[in-house]
Amino acid sequence: MGTNSKTTHAAYAIGPSAAAEHESPGEDAEIALSVVEGFVHGGVDFEDQYAMFVEAVHEAQEEIAKIAGDPSAFEDALHTQCELFLNGLTQDELKELAAAQGFKHPALVGFSETDGNPLVHWLDPSYPDDAGTKQTIQSIAINRFIALHAGETVGGKTLAQWQLADASLIAKPSLSVPPGFTAWTPTAAEVQAAQEAITSAADAVEAAKTNGSWADPDLVSTLIAAENKLATADNPALDDLASIRSAAKQQVDQAFTDITPHELSAAIQAAKDLDQIAPFQVKVLNSHQALKLLRASTEKQERLDLQHLAIERAATKATFEADIAKLHNALDHGGLPNLADPGGVSSMAKFLDHTHQAGVAYTDMSSWKPVEPTLAHNETLQIAQTEIGPWADQQELKDLRAFVVSAGIITADQAAAAPKSICKTLLVQQAYGASSSVASLKHSLQEKIALKNSTKSLPSKVGKSAKAPIVEAPRSAFGRQHAEMLSALKQAKAALAALPKPAEPAAVAAWDFGAGKPAHLGGTHPKTLHTGPDGKTWLAKGESTPRGGAVVEAEAATSRALKRAGLPVVPVFATKINGKPASVQPMLVGATEMSSEPSTWSQTDVDDIVRLHVASWALGNHDPHAGNVLRTGQGGLVPIDHGQSFKFYGQDKLSMSFRPNNTTAVYHQAYDAFKAGKLAKDVRINPAAAHSVIKHLESVPDSEWRGMLQSAAYAGAAQKQMKWVPAMRARAAKHHGIAETAVTTKQIAETFLDYAVERKGSLRKDFTEFFLGELKLENAAALQHAGKT
Repeated sequence: MGTNSKTTHAAYAIGPSAAAEHESPGEDAEIALSVVEGFVHGGVDFEDQYAMFVEAVHEAQEEIAKIAGDPSAFEDALHTQCELFLNGLTQDELKELAAAQGFKHPALVGFSETDGNPLVHWLDPSYPDDAGTKQTIQSIAINRFIALHAGETVGGKTLAQWQLADASLIAKPSLSVPPGFTAWTPTAAEVQAAQEAITSAADAVEAAKTNGSWADPDLVSTLIAAENKLATADNPALDDLASIRSAAKQQVDQAFTDITPHELSAAIQAAKDLDQIAPFQVKVLNSHQALKLLRASTEKQERLDLQHLAIERAATKATFEADIAKLHNALDHGGLPNLADPGGVSSMAKFLDHTHQAGVAYTDMSSWKPVEPTLAHNETLQIAQTEIGPWADQQELKDLRAFVVSAGIITADQAAAAPKSICKTLLVQQAYGASSSVASLKHSLQEKIALKNSTKSLPSKVGKSAKAPIVEAPRSAFGRQHAEMLSALKQAKAALAALPKPAEPAAVAAWDFGAGKPAHLGGTHPKTLHTGPDGKTWLAKGESTPRGGAVVEAEAATSRALKRAGLPVVPVFATKINGKPASVQPMLVGATEMSSEPSTWSQTDVDDIVRLHVASWALGNHDPHAGNVLRTGQGGLVPIDHGQSFKFYGQDKLSMSFRPNNTTAVYHQAYDAFKAGKLAKDVRINPAAAHSVIKHLESVPDSEWRGMLQSAAYAGAAQKQMKWVPAMRARAAKHHGIAETAVTTKQIAETFLDYAVERKGSLRKDFTEFFLGELKLENAAALQHAGKT
């Protein structure tokens, strides 16, 4: 997949020569990377030399693997060079190259002009061929191919229109009957009878679910059996059979937008009897995943992915059970050892490692929601709370500090700043596998160290016997700026590294997220957690008061705009769940809410907050309070929850006094603390921090900005209850010289977009005036001319 396995070319020899055998692996990796970079800048012919490029990348990976230290910088550089090479190809070249590597129907992905072509990732040899993201890209193309042959449109075009661009789409999908199912040759009458059986069974399931109740398991089993009958029918003499099968698959998909373990019980038992599903698979796969294995219509690659996932999960479950057995064995033979006893550190390290591995596994397994669950409770949590906590209370602080360092949980410097309570909490959270909590505690310790270092004092000698006063160590402006720059770069990298990989909006909109489970995360809008088709956990948000999807579109548009403004942001997509509008976004793993105390914020934090203020004002979002800004495990800041964007458009003011929500936005907190002298020592409000976001947004063409916000504008304009609609109606009436009652929905939407463009264009002027007028920052005058020549 994506590595030109079908073509043979001469490979570059990039290993070190005999004369260079003394060089370190790091030097060899740099040499290997320079070879890869040569393809990027060397005008490589994409057809003839892609195989050599792939070979160079793989040899570079071999050299990187030899590095004893942290190889992440080399890996990042390699990914970057691969993206540069592939992004240098035209869209037609990417599709031609992907087809040559075995990608099916490359024309059916990558037609979004703003999100890039996913074939770049599929062809990228620095990522494994079996990466789930690569398989998802291929599945999207195949599913769209099937949909076209079922009479649907893709990207607004019919099958006939697509065939003009790609002749390979003329071929009909081939029938692939999975193991456990049997193909048969039907007559036209038998095909019609099979169609009628599916419709009848689907209607029965739909009727049973009408009032929100479960469908009888026998009804569900009947529908699955009816579809499987048609899905395994194959007769070359019937020209439209492939299209009929595809249409039936779409019909059954709609009937099973949500499914419960109880409803699947009869179908699963029947499938077990026919060896269509293995008993262990239903112990590790959820209802939607198991359903796909029960259906013969499930695409081959998707079926294989699920089977591999089940095997991986079964191995995780077996390892978890083995670790639990080791934990109980240790507790049954004398309990936990004292660190001061001979061998105590080694024994406790093994115990902690087994507990941590079991905790990580349990956290993973708790998201599976299998059809037939076998885990009744979290034993690792019980052990962490009932054993490790009291044990830590009995240990000496110096021994605990040494132990958490030897266990690799924190550094020696961090341990020196940690009291006993923190050491204990770190061990309990490490045992439970709560990586985000451990990361948060580490970050707090690091901030404590940084604050201590920033206020260190040095004695000034005034004579041999004189008592010198304690004076603050001088810090040069250059030194401070250099330190702040490094901190900003590190924090930005930490935020970007934590973000989920991008997905194609059209693909997400087509995904079935199922019913989900309630997510108790606060806020006004109902939230649920779902396991997406990519296997990741996704957060879905509905509308607390129905607004026809206007709030959903606003949040999705905001995430696109924030990304365009250069801010790290979790992608948000507009879709429907159970027929109702909802926004969905992949969960940010290992992140916690940022501190709500401005005195704990670093200069880099405050600069990030200023940048967030600029983007929030451009989008009319006055809700970025501390709970809506997450700190990643490595310390980066990522804003979330943009459902209130545009809410006060046309009525709001860029002012310290405009605070429409019950909670205070982080930027107002920062400005309040600055004026009261309550920011940390040497931390200040820096107007220059706003420049990067202003510059990013100034570079966005007005037409692109309008297109980015168009869905939010038109969805909102159609809802009279949206708070921004009256203001935009009044502006539209004034602009067109008509009564407000005569203003059309289109005029309201277009006025909204005009206003958004105006606000984007005046950011530099508005924030210069804000910093000068409201915060009395004289250096803000330079912002008006920053970046200009």
